[in-house]
Amino acid sequence: MRAVSWKRTLACAVTVVVVGVGGGAEAANGDPCANLSDEDNSVPAIYIENGDTQEPLVKKLGKLLMQSSSKLRVFYRNRPTCNIRNDLFSGAQMVTVVDGTTARPVRYIPGDPTFDPASAAPTCTVPDAPPAPPIALGIGATYLSSCPQTPAQPADVGVLNGPVQAYGFITNKNSSQVAITAEEGYLAFGFTEAEGGAAPWVVQNLRFKRGNTASTTLTMSSAIRLLPTQMKAAPDSGTSEAIITSVVNSANPEATLGILGTELYDQRRADIKLLAFKTFGQRFAYYPDSTSTSFDKQNVRDGHYLPWSPTPYIAKVTPGTTTIADANARRIFELVMGTRTGDDVEGLLQVIQSGLVPECAMKVTRAGDGADLSLYADPAPCGCYFEKNVPQGSTTCTACTVGNDAPCNGGKCRFGYCEAR
Repeated sequence: MRAVSWKRTLACAVTVVVVGVGGGAEAANGDPCANLSDEDNSVPAIYIENGDTQEPLVKKLGKLLMQSSSKLRVFYRNRPTCNIRNDLFSGAQMVTVVDGTTARPVRYIPGDPTFDPASAAPTCTVPDAPPAPPIALGIGATYLSSCPQTPAQPADVGVLNGPVQAYGFITNKNSSQVAITAEEGYLAFGFTEAEGGAAPWVVQNLRFKRGNTASTTLTMSSAIRLLPTQMKAAPDSGTSEAIITSVVNSANPEATLGILGTELYDQRRADIKLLAFKTFGQRFAYYPDSTSTSFDKQNVRDGHYLPWSPTPYIAKVTPGTTTIADANARRIFELVMGTRTGDDVEGLLQVIQSGLVPECAMKVTRAGDGADLSLYADPAPCGCYFEKNVPQGSTTCTACTVGNDAPCNGGKCRFGYCEAR
């Protein structure tokens, strides 16, 4: 764990790691999703709505599911978390126009084994209005308690915590800034042009945020004790990628400030800079990771880095239980949580390699955005497996064979490494 002095004049320059991201042209072929050309349309399908921070995981997992012995094709659409909540709670279908006004593309994972999940997935068309495919699974990226509570949650719809998603403040890579305090964030985003006094972030049109129903805005506004509607910034950027573009292209690096999910930052470390964050009452600022160049999310996992939330998985459940009713949605959730056995898809590995933190690797928890932390001990911890499989990862844990706890000295072999229990 490395703390960063919030006194930026005393802080060292941040070293970044170049993480390659594959390219790929938009493949908008216009085919109906139910009848794709050059694809096997007999493959079972699932329709998902997800936050754009979750798209890397959806694509990686979707590719493996298409190569599985039990194939499953993922169709998905990026949506703000609160809109996903509303769609799943109201039983919305996957139609072209959402919220009555906005057309959002539906993407799918092709069967081509050379498909690169780092590139854009091809798009297809869905009906303009019902009847249309049901949305079987919603994957948000913050606490649903931060969303307006209408419509009410139906009795047959469950909300299950998935992996943890961290967020942060980003700036242009040529900025000299390396850290930001919660107070500075409040003064920067809480006031209009030049009024907050949080130099150098005093130019309103160089402060970038997403819409008020997006998880990035909900979590980051909470971290600086503002409501999403109180954040003074340039016009909403629309997508996380749009925020990255605005930050990269800024002609005034020092005054530039944006908010972003850290797993998206991990893919763009060569292009942008993530600021260490000091929350209210802390003595030091911390990166999400133990250092500016590592990927271990150590400070998220142990409670030193505060802007994070679990990813809620929303789906219909068997009445009176928390068991997801749809078999394909249940399969995806169990793969993501690492609880599914006998499957040839390593879902937990994809979670880790997408920059998310499995719940089983966390040591703290909280009840909602901005809430105090409390200690957490997962009943089936996977910290060793997590540390080994992040980029540049390593672990001092003893390797073992699942089912044989003998090398673990009273501990238990989980995911190939000895855990304390």
